[in-house]
Amino acid sequence: MPNFKTHVITGILFYPTYFLLYSFIMDMAHINFNPDESLILLSFFFFVLGSDLPDVDHNFSLINKFFRILLVGLGIYSIFKLKRYYDFLSFLALRVYILKTLYIIIGIILGGIIGFLFNYITKHRGKWHSPLTGILLGIITYYLKSNNYYLFDSEALFWLYL
Repeated sequence: MPNFKTHVITGILFYPTYFLLYSFIMDMAHINFNPDESLILLSFFFFVLGSDLPDVDHNFSLINKFFRILLVGLGIYSIFKLKRYYDFLSFLALRVYILKTLYIIIGIILGGIIGFLFNYITKHRGKWHSPLTGILLGIITYYLKSNNYYLFDSEALFWLYL
């Protein structure tokens, strides 16, 4: 059974091949693709991190812990985004910094619940080990970028598994 070390070493060794193939495809499609060193380094980091993505559903994997922290951050972000439309704690007569602290706590709880549910619902060696998952994540990322959500820099899309 591959572990973190195996996944990461595979990602490190496979990245040059991936970069070469992606660059070749862009060249054949007559699309200008000339990333600078910082973009190459960033894409390398995401590629290697993504190589451990199949273990995101393993409760004790490093990528699962990173993903759970990401979910907590997403929970905090979601609460503050929701607050823009409906300030559900506005009835409390408290100072702004106290209200923001309460929103952060609610966001942490929300992210923790989502992370717990993710670990409860998924099973190791399940859907995350499927090539279809990589394709779907690539399509979702492309969709988010192509619809002007600007979550990713357009040149940075080359690190995705498209």
